[in-house]
Amino acid sequence: MKKKTMQRIAISIVAIIILIVGIIGGAYLVFVYSNQDYYISEKNINIPIFVYHDIVNEMTGEEYMQTTKENFEKQILGLRKIGYDFIRYDDLIAYSKGEKKLHEKSILIAFDDGWKGNYEILFPILKKHNIPIAINIVDNNVGTEGALTWEQIKEMNESGLVDIFTHSRYHEDANTIATNQYVQDILYAHNHIEEKLGKKVTKVFTYPYGIKGEEKIEALKKEGFVQNLTDNKINKSKQLDLSRLHREYPLNDSVEKILLKILYRSIRY
Repeated sequence: MKKKTMQRIAISIVAIIILIVGIIGGAYLVFVYSNQDYYISEKNINIPIFVYHDIVNEMTGEEYMQTTKENFEKQILGLRKIGYDFIRYDDLIAYSKGEKKLHEKSILIAFDDGWKGNYEILFPILKKHNIPIAINIVDNNVGTEGALTWEQIKEMNESGLVDIFTHSRYHEDANTIATNQYVQDILYAHNHIEEKLGKKVTKVFTYPYGIKGEEKIEALKKEGFVQNLTDNKINKSKQLDLSRLHREYPLNDSVEKILLKILYRSIRY
């Protein structure tokens, strides 16, 4: 009797595992092969924002900050092959207002800080494959050792492939500065970008270290800023909040691992 009971339990466990694998596999296939465009009111789609920092030829041990040229190119080509569209913040803003459709497999790519590898290594890849991205620069770092210069920033922006936004004036911890001063610093950094590029720029701000506070979020929202957090969550149409956009790190992951993370996070959150 005991042996038969154990067999039944084992069969039940196997059946449950098969069911779970089947559900996950089915969801994965639907996720990979979806290919429609929707207005925000039509379907609750997932919209990841990928954040990178520097592109390098070879890793130097700073895994959190670096992605190799080889892996980045594999990622964008792999995502494009299965139907992903690379969008911009202006696309996301228009979508949020109901003015534009987005492909149900859309990704926005952003680079933080403004390292020289963005110009020397990343920019040629973007031109080769016609991929748009955003670079969020730290105003006080521009022109310093290892960072982009204003000349490089302007050249990339004028290519039509690189949008330039602020990642703060000094890369300071938002919690260490009074809200009024913080807002003034962000406005200064944004206005400096417009001055250097010689044109109007959409107000987009990314918090250094992913640190933020509700008071600062609301203050910058009043100033018209789209705001980026970094919390590894996925943006969803029905909960889309341009003052609290989620971002996640692809780092050097394979395309398969990236897709599984998107699927997992879209279910978890």
